[in-house]
Amino acid sequence: MLIKRVYNNNVVLVTDDSGAECVAVGRGLAFSKRAGDEVDQSMVEKVYTLDSEENRTRFENLIKSIPVEYLTVADEIVSMVQRESDLHVGDNLLIALADHISLSLERERAGVPCENPLLMEIKQFYKREFALARRAAGIIHERMGIWISEGETGFIALHIVNATMGQRADVLVLSIRMIQDILDIVSRDFSITYDEESIQYERFLRHLQFFAQRVLGEDSKQSEDTFLFNLGKDQYPAALACAEKIGAYVAGTYGRSVTDAEKGYLVYHVMNLVHATASGPSTGERSTE
Repeated sequence: MLIKRVYNNNVVLVTDDSGAECVAVGRGLAFSKRAGDEVDQSMVEKVYTLDSEENRTRFENLIKSIPVEYLTVADEIVSMVQRESDLHVGDNLLIALADHISLSLERERAGVPCENPLLMEIKQFYKREFALARRAAGIIHERMGIWISEGETGFIALHIVNATMGQRADVLVLSIRMIQDILDIVSRDFSITYDEESIQYERFLRHLQFFAQRVLGEDSKQSEDTFLFNLGKDQYPAALACAEKIGAYVAGTYGRSVTDAEKGYLVYHVMNLVHATASGPSTGERSTE
């Protein structure tokens, strides 16, 4: 490996044998080194392959401002997420976590409380990611000697969601609000109380997560298959009326249209959910309030 740039005594930008740019990390790795020198590979503890110029720039800016230990902790968390789940995460999560660990530890040391207004929704809608974030909090405590708050843990869960779904943070916040509002619409329309442990609820929730991603995403690629929509018109008018209400809510709140195909999928999931909910009304007619 040849050094292209020295960030500090522990971190360098290098080219590997194939000519690809990587970041090599190791204690004292770059001491007395300069661009063009060979790296002592016995001192390399970790190599990161940054997948874009944007990520490289973000990494360069970050490494100048945080201790290398935070990067090491972030990498351990990324490895844990990959090991204990089927989630695909990469450089974006590493960079986001290292930055967040730095900020959260700074807040904890200063006694500044972390306000996370989305904590309840994060715990409800992203249970798997929040469980992983709890494990991450344990790693931070083990390595840095500080317990981060539950609010900070919730933000780590959001970073994991961002890394796996490819959403910007602002879009993810909108998605969470959209999911909660849609759940409220369905609950009111059918007078049901959700069993959050049921497979039907989990499937509906997962569908809404991807629905929000499709509707709010920059490409906004929605399904065009109208089979379920037409089935709803023929057999499930109450569920279709609910789906139409959801479409009107999305259009009015976010300025995005919902295709008939997407409404059809909503009909399908709503009917499964209502059928499985013991307290729900019959599916032939909508309940009155």
